[in-house]
Amino acid sequence: MSDRRLVWATLADLLSQVEQKGSAPTAGANGKNGAQLEKLEQEIRKLGKTQYKANMLTESQADRLQSALQSLQEQQSREDRAIEALIEKEVAAAKQEWLSALLPTLDGLDAAIANGQQYLAQRDKVAQSGKLKAEQTYLVSPADRAKLANWLDGLRMVRERLLSMLASEGVTPIPTVGHKFDPYQHVAVEKITADDGPPGVIAAEERRGYRTPGGVLRYAEVVVYGKKTESSKQEKEKRLA
Repeated sequence: MSDRRLVWATLADLLSQVEQKGSAPTAGANGKNGAQLEKLEQEIRKLGKTQYKANMLTESQADRLQSALQSLQEQQSREDRAIEALIEKEVAAAKQEWLSALLPTLDGLDAAIANGQQYLAQRDKVAQSGKLKAEQTYLVSPADRAKLANWLDGLRMVRERLLSMLASEGVTPIPTVGHKFDPYQHVAVEKITADDGPPGVIAAEERRGYRTPGGVLRYAEVVVYGKKTESSKQEKEKRLA
């Protein structure tokens, strides 16, 4: 039986005894009842102290439970934030990987367009020279040229759409030719010495690089002007002499 129930049971027993002995008690009975009442009073006081301790213990346990619950909630909140940060990091990494996978396609389009333009220029040059055999005339016919031009236009449209999609994700080309070499954006694949280029400036672009607001997506591969040597200076002086 709990302490609280024991207190109420003792009080109920006391009331029951008082009700049963409601008539005027004898002198001997009064002495006996007085002793019983005193004993009950002591038991009630004792039980009251026990109940007080039990109440204090309950309150202490409740405080500890509340503190533990708050600690668990704070820990859960920290774990939730860590999971959210991890998810954001994984999503950003996946997007970075996806954008990087598009760049070779863009490189292929750039190369195809450049080669097509070069071939078209050579074709026009040959057509204008008039030095063609009869069986070669179909190669430079207006209809053939129109087909090639339309094909190049189609490639340009695909390229522009791809660039637009990359731009929507914040992807932009890294400036190269004529700009100062930046090791945080460029990779020097070759150094050349030339009289018309200051050292450390990019002379040519071997492969285009791209960056996002978060950093470099792909480094630009470039050719950089190096320092002029004594021999190059002497050769320049000979040419000017």
